[in-house]
Amino acid sequence: MIAREFARLCPLQPVRMEAEGLVCAPRSAPELAAAALVLCPLPWWPLEVVPGWPDPPAAMVAGWYRRSPAHAPAPDGVRELVQAPGEGFGPADHATTAMCLELLEDLPASDAVDVGCGSGLLCQAWVALERGGVLASDLDARALDQTARSLAAAGRDGRITLRRGPIAALRADELAGRVVLANVPLSAHESLLSRIGTPPRAVVLSGLRPAQAPAIIEAYRTLGLSVHHQRERSGFISVCLMAA
Repeated sequence: MIAREFARLCPLQPVRMEAEGLVCAPRSAPELAAAALVLCPLPWWPLEVVPGWPDPPAAMVAGWYRRSPAHAPAPDGVRELVQAPGEGFGPADHATTAMCLELLEDLPASDAVDVGCGSGLLCQAWVALERGGVLASDLDARALDQTARSLAAAGRDGRITLRRGPIAALRADELAGRVVLANVPLSAHESLLSRIGTPPRAVVLSGLRPAQAPAIIEAYRTLGLSVHHQRERSGFISVCLMAA
């Protein structure tokens, strides 16, 4: 029953499973838990002792259970991403990250490059989907530290190579024939395009405003890629393009 209803229980901030049921810490994220507690599909009762204060809050986004290392692991059949506390960009409930997670579903198996990986959720999801290895790069040392701690907590650090540096340091051969994940601002997209020689196998582009997206999409079309899916949410565009 808990596994079946887990998506509705997740906002209550589950921290562990006991014989009596799922122990949650809703006071650690009241803005998420208040409505979920009213709609809770299972019997519940308060505990005398606060069962921890997990951070960042857990949430179900784009079909993934995003949790901190202090939250309860996902039950069987529920996909999860682990995000350690930190300052890297990329909370799964940000519109651009959530749309990227949705767009990963139909991409072909391949090694990938996560450009501007932030907190590392996209590269972690790629490995969790068993699509291939990932080169994850970011200029921010704090983001790479958060990514490393998140991957270690998730047990997914074996197939991901982390690199600190600017997009301009990426070599054309590192992008050729791979899947490129880029949830970055416009200037970073322009820098990425300047590094591409042989086209990538597919790209997921996000972080673009609607007025910015057409020129970037057209640049990838000239490389032989075509639009496969597109999303627009909260004032941002995310698009998946694939080689023919």
